[in-house]
Amino acid sequence: MAETFMFSKTPKQSLKDLAYGSIKTAIIKGDLPPGERLLETEIASQMGISRGPVREAIRQLDQEGLTYSHPHRGTIVLEMDSEETEKVFVPTRRIIEGYVAPNAYQYLTDEDHRYLESLVDQMAFADEENNFYQLTDLDIRFHSYIIERAASPTICALWNNIKTRIHYRLLFQGIVKDSLHIVANEHREYLHCIREHDVEKIMLHLQSHIY
Repeated sequence: MAETFMFSKTPKQSLKDLAYGSIKTAIIKGDLPPGERLLETEIASQMGISRGPVREAIRQLDQEGLTYSHPHRGTIVLEMDSEETEKVFVPTRRIIEGYVAPNAYQYLTDEDHRYLESLVDQMAFADEENNFYQLTDLDIRFHSYIIERAASPTICALWNNIKTRIHYRLLFQGIVKDSLHIVANEHREYLHCIREHDVEKIMLHLQSHIY
């Protein structure tokens, strides 16, 4: 396995989360293609950490369907089925957001709105820099934050199990690169609708922009 994992640890980030984020990013970006074997020892060595956090990270990736660990054959990266994502994970996303977003105004504080607006500003910058991966990552972070602040633990757990598939779809099948410049404005409008509790526009947005 070539040098694959580039990372920087934030003060509050656990080693398991660091390993999980690094491996997941490598899978989504295609640096770890389907069929690639993941060797705990090699990944831990590259990252300069022990095998324990890597093992925990791979367990989470297994649960999300990004990898498969066989008791005797090790762990491999799974291929993401585009039809499965389109017909199962995208509709699930619509259900989750359609349930959470209309009532999110009750839970989001002014500080939350400032943070979400900062993510939208970063989207606009990513567009200017033509940084497609960063833009899609910010997209997922934006929606994840709303769900985490406004949904029950059960809904959050369901979202966490599908959001990587959604990110993959945005990166490779969803957002058309020629339309990058509209993504920030779409999210700014969506946030405004949530703040104003405009349920009709929220639902119209979800129908038009979640694909």
